[in-house]
Amino acid sequence: MIELSILVRVALATRSPRMGSAWQSMAYHNGVRSRARAKTLARPSARKRLVMTGGTSGIGRRIVERLLIERSQWTIILLARPSLRSEELHALSDPERLTVIDADLASLRSTDRACDEVIRFLNSEAIDALALNAGVQTVSHDASSADGFERAFAVNSLAHFLIVERLKGHMRCGGRIVTTSSEVHDPDAFCLMGIGRARWQDPMVLADRIRSQEHIASIVDRGEARYCASKLLNVMHVRHLARELSTIGVIAFNPSVVPGTEIARDRNWLQQLSWRHVLPALAPILPGARSLEQSSSDLLWLLTEADVQSISGSYVDGREVQPGSKDSRDWSKIARAMEVAKSLISKRLHANQRTPAKN
Repeated sequence: MIELSILVRVALATRSPRMGSAWQSMAYHNGVRSRARAKTLARPSARKRLVMTGGTSGIGRRIVERLLIERSQWTIILLARPSLRSEELHALSDPERLTVIDADLASLRSTDRACDEVIRFLNSEAIDALALNAGVQTVSHDASSADGFERAFAVNSLAHFLIVERLKGHMRCGGRIVTTSSEVHDPDAFCLMGIGRARWQDPMVLADRIRSQEHIASIVDRGEARYCASKLLNVMHVRHLARELSTIGVIAFNPSVVPGTEIARDRNWLQQLSWRHVLPALAPILPGARSLEQSSSDLLWLLTEADVQSISGSYVDGREVQPGSKDSRDWSKIARAMEVAKSLISKRLHANQRTPAKN
């Protein structure tokens, strides 16, 4: 009973679909490889372009697979660290349709350089869809990014803020930006088992790997709360962008609980084993859980088909618009979050320009 409680707790505490298990994607991969090779390239004038983070595993990987196999007019630029998974994706279609640009989202310098590469690769062509899907959750220690920021804050929020700042001028009029958030951004959202939820703190505090959610004694609960706080910042960023970018649809997407992804990789071995291989089968009966196929289909719909312009600035749970948390609609807090993000990025990148990289 104790372990079952832990498993349910992990299922409900884990909300980001950034990383997916290899065994899930390989079955799909092998089944469609031959069809992928039979696809012909779309005419250059008909091409659509997706730029994505978190696309080598989980629901992000499934979206990449489906676009490469089913929609030949789409070309994809992934921001990701080189890996076997990204190499596997290349085998699904003509190499010209998928480009992987080396990016470590835990480093603002690396993320900024990756955006330079994206802009060069676009060669004046516009981006049709920008998917900010990467996410991390650390529950074993007070983790920090390469820049010294709390890791969930740095990867889930700050890096994506920088990417939008660098690439928004290259978006097509009528394009779309979709950021993967989570229902746990809201401290009052339903949860069968209690998890560490975030208390609002000034974003300068949230950026600090020690002070962020320091009122929570348990390192596990504190890590969960930091993750929740980063997802709140995602929704706030979307609200802000919708006001700033009138010709682009901007959405915060909640995939809900997606068992089988690798968001639980910082848990103990039993929890990881259960999360990858047991809980996916229980997803239909777990309150709020969704399968990898369902959540990836929902996100793909938002990226390619939905009328996001009419609901720009919304928090979308699956395919339903929801109000989101009270804090996510507080414009004074939103303004402060945007101010801090701009300040931290400016200071860090300026400092990096004065400090040559070590060989």
